Amino acid sequence: MGSTPEKRKHVRIGYDMPLEFSVNVLEFGTPRIENLSGRGVDITDQGLGFLTEVPTGIQLEPGLLISVKQEDGSYQNAEVRWVGELDGKLRVGVLWYNV
Repeated sequence: MGSTPEKRKHVRIGYDMPLEFSVNVLEFGTPRIENLSGRGVDITDQGLGFLTEVPTGIQLEPGLLISVKQEDGSYQNAEVRWVGELDGKLRVGVLWYNV
């Protein structure tokens, strides 16, 4: 049996690091920023995969823009591309958003 060729466009590098990100949430019609945390799984030059637990009432779904805190303290905007469940947590894949 041969190995299956890699279908991914970008080479992933393991990224087992804590991370912080923020999401804009509408609460009773008023926008507010919710700061959340997670743990990286893998990273590429184009995006990031991570695990997180999201409080009730906050939806992470494809198309949502989030801001991921970088090592230097700045924030990088990213678009949620997919979300799945893994062991009671959310597994999220984001694509860096370049304005």
